[in-house]
Amino acid sequence: MKALVTGANGLIGSALVRALLRAGHDVRAFVRPTADLATLEELALDRQFGDVRDRDAVTRAAAGRDVIFHTAVPFRYGQDAAGRLHEVATVGTTAVLEAARAHHVQRVVVTSSSVVFGHATGPTALDESAGLATAAGQPSYVAAKIAQDAATLERATDLGVDVVLACPTVAIGPTAGPLGPSNAIVVQYLADPWRSTFRGGIDIVAVADVAAGHVLVAEHGVAGRHYLLGGDNLAWRDLHELVAELAGVGPPTWTATHTAAWMGAAIEEARARVDGREPLVTREQAGMVGRWYWYDHDRATRLGYRPRPAREALAATIGWLAASRHVSREVRATMHLHPDVVTARRATARGERASEEA
Repeated sequence: MKALVTGANGLIGSALVRALLRAGHDVRAFVRPTADLATLEELALDRQFGDVRDRDAVTRAAAGRDVIFHTAVPFRYGQDAAGRLHEVATVGTTAVLEAARAHHVQRVVVTSSSVVFGHATGPTALDESAGLATAAGQPSYVAAKIAQDAATLERATDLGVDVVLACPTVAIGPTAGPLGPSNAIVVQYLADPWRSTFRGGIDIVAVADVAAGHVLVAEHGVAGRHYLLGGDNLAWRDLHELVAELAGVGPPTWTATHTAAWMGAAIEEARARVDGREPLVTREQAGMVGRWYWYDHDRATRLGYRPRPAREALAATIGWLAASRHVSREVRATMHLHPDVVTARRATARGERASEEA
């Protein structure tokens, strides 16, 4: 396979690059000229630079490729007053599809999100049959991804391009790049002196499994279909208890109300502005408290998708975080890592060496 990966330096993009390289594929990375390329260091691959909204730049990058993996929509919660997320999601994806047509690319895999299918008010798992949720009233990221999917299917039909949509749930795992909202879930709990938890639940999956799922849907997916790429569905309390056990910190002591979560997020946003960093949680995310973002990935399972348990995904993530800049020295001093975390850390190091050798 001769693959182009847009947004190749992101959490999912860089994991996908590694999965493709390990499988012996020819990989070209397309990234912004100002992108942090720490996640791609030491990897033997072609790098091309440009903005995904620039049709000419994307078309040049697509030359000679069999498959395009389009992951280049930032995963970010917070106000999007300038509409950048929406523009990247729609204009950028259209540019990718037009580039695919220009070069007769066999297939385009668009990285969507599980949130395009909405949420449940109770512990019920949704699947692809739920259809796209209504964008009105959604957080900016969710609305942008819904718009992306609608535009993708419409434009792909017009252009006659073969496209499938990969829909990851909350992907976590080691990265040399920014923390991101998914890994920040773990850091937020570790740094919380109140040991708060929430009502509702989420689906947690290892980013390495999401990458493997992308390759599966590229090779075996049905054109025009969505494929949920999830892991384990967990109530927030169960997730926080698992993080506490693996990190060796205290378990949840109280369940925050919607108002308390919103106020806590507002304080965190203010602190982040002062510190010049991304907040661990935003008011947009706090508005999602109490909902159940549980999903059924049976359709991908029928293609051979086999995600690891959430415990393993969290162990690898905590092992990486414990040695990263994202966990303060004060918080690190309170952690007593479970043996499973130490084992996962060693496995991650072996995987990194394998990717670099590939």
